This record gives sequence, structure tokens and C-alpha cells, in this order.
Amino acid sequence: MNINEDTASKLRWYKEHKGISITETVRRAVALLELVERETADGNEVLLKSRDGKSVRQLWLV
Repeated sequence: MNINEDTASKLRWYKEHKGISITETVRRAVALLELVERETADGNEVLLKSRDGKSVRQLWLV
């Protein structure tokens, strides 16, 4: 797989942050992407809510 340095850096950060393998990091990223794509394909919205509940943002993938 060929990826640019920015993407590789983000994957390494998540790997180190969670203490998991790079394989598990990619597996989680793909699972999350699939979840978001399936939900939005079904007409649902994926929302991010702040801890205090005062802010809600919609997640968009392009």
C-alpha cells in the first residue's frame, strides 16, 4: 500500500496513542469508514456531540 507521509503520520499517531499494531490501526480505520459510509448511504447523519451537549456537528466525508 502506498500512502503519503501525512497519512502515514496520522496512522502512526493513532497506533502510538492506542498502543496497538499498525494492522489493528488500519483495521479500525476501515471499519469506521465502512460504518460512516453505510449509515450515510441509508440516509442517516453521523453527528459529533460535545461532552457538555451544547455543540453538535455533522460529520461529512468527501
